Amino acid sequence: MVDFDRVATFYDRYRPSFNALRTEALSQHSLDNGGGRTAVDLGTGTGAMAFVLAEHGYRVTGLDHSPQMLEQARKAARRQRADIDFRLGSAANTGLARASADVVTASQSWHLFDGRRAFIECRRILKPGGALLVTTYDWLPLPGSAAHITEGLIREMNPRWRDHGGTGCHDRLAPVAAGFGFTLIRTRERRFEQRYTLDNWIGRIRTSSSGGAGLSTAERSALEGRMRHELAPRFPDDHVVVTHVAWSLSARKTNASRPAPDYSMSGTAG
Repeated sequence: MVDFDRVATFYDRYRPSFNALRTEALSQHSLDNGGGRTAVDLGTGTGAMAFVLAEHGYRVTGLDHSPQMLEQARKAARRQRADIDFRLGSAANTGLARASADVVTASQSWHLFDGRRAFIECRRILKPGGALLVTTYDWLPLPGSAAHITEGLIREMNPRWRDHGGTGCHDRLAPVAAGFGFTLIRTRERRFEQRYTLDNWIGRIRTSSSGGAGLSTAERSALEGRMRHELAPRFPDDHVVVTHVAWSLSARKTNASRPAPDYSMSGTAG
C-alpha cells in the first residue's frame, strides 16, 4: 500500500519542484491570473502546486490524505508567510461545499486517485464554467537510461507494480473528462531533461509511489542498494540525466454529463 507519510520529511529534499513548469501550465491553459478566485489543489502533498497557485493570486485550499505531508506543507507556508488552507481530504471526498471552487488542480497526483470518483467530486465542487487542471511530470524509461534500469529493478522488487513503461502522455484522459460533462478540453506536452546526482536520483525514487512510498523499509533499502550498484558504473561522473515529459490537461465544467467508461491512469512516474 502506498504510504506517503513515510517519505514526507525528505520529500522536498529529493523531488524537483518543477515550479517553472507548473507556472507554464497555468499560462498555457489561461489560468495564470487568479484575481482572488478560489482554487483547490487535490493531492497537494507538501504543497508545490498550492504555492504556485497562491503566487498567481488564487485563494488556495490544499487537500491531502497524508497528515505528515500536510505538516510539511504547513511548515513551508509559515516560512513563506503564505496564506494557504492545508487540510485533510481526498479527491473523492473533499468535504468542500458544492460549487465553491473556480479552479481545481491535481499536479502529479491524479494517478493515485479513484478517477471516476474524483471526476464526480470535481464536478460537484466546481462552479459552472470552472476549470479542472491536471499536470504530470513523468520520467521516460528510454532504453539504457537510468529510468529504464531503475524500472527494471523496481519490477524485480515488486512484480505487482504496473505503472512502468510510460510515455508521459495521458491524452486518453480527455474523452473520459468529456464523458463526465467537461468541455473545452485541451492537452499540452513537451519533453525536457532533468539532471540529478546519483544520490538525488535514488532519493527521487525513494519519494515515489513505486519506491519508498510503496515498499517496506527493508525493500526500499534493498532497492536503493541495487540502484547504486547498477547505476554508479554507468554514471561515473555522478550526472544522471533523465528525460521527462511535462503533460497537462484543462477542462471546463458544463451542466450536463453522460455515463463514462471505466479507465485507469497508468504508466506514471509518481
